[in-house]
Amino acid sequence: MKFKGMKQAGFSLVELMVVVGIIGILAAIAVPKLQQFTAKAKQSEAKVELKSIDTMQQAHYAENSTYGTTEAIGFANPAGGLYASSVTANSTSAYTGTATATKICPQGGTDTWTINQLSEISNTAKGLTGC
Repeated sequence: MKFKGMKQAGFSLVELMVVVGIIGILAAIAVPKLQQFTAKAKQSEAKVELKSIDTMQQAHYAENSTYGTTEAIGFANPAGGLYASSVTANSTSAYTGTATATKICPQGGTDTWTINQLSEISNTAKGLTGC
């Protein structure tokens, strides 16, 4: 508002409140999307670990005609990784590799990825719907 004889300098309180409101709305939309993108990026770690397990299992099978356990194939979880991976050799002709992480999202939840002898990767995410 401008009074007679006064110069307007700066912004009014209403203008500042409108700008803060707009920024708040944009942040409310952007933060969940950012969490989704970071969760997907973290999940790529599980896929890399499982592909590594699959490669080691295929090499072990080629040499021994059987699939091996985590120790038998020489797999070790990477230091500082989000996912804990393990291998279960079901029989001489099948195996299941599993990568599991908790707290992949701020809301918590468990994210589990599996791979089998056919190199099929699947995901069973529990509690990650809001992420």
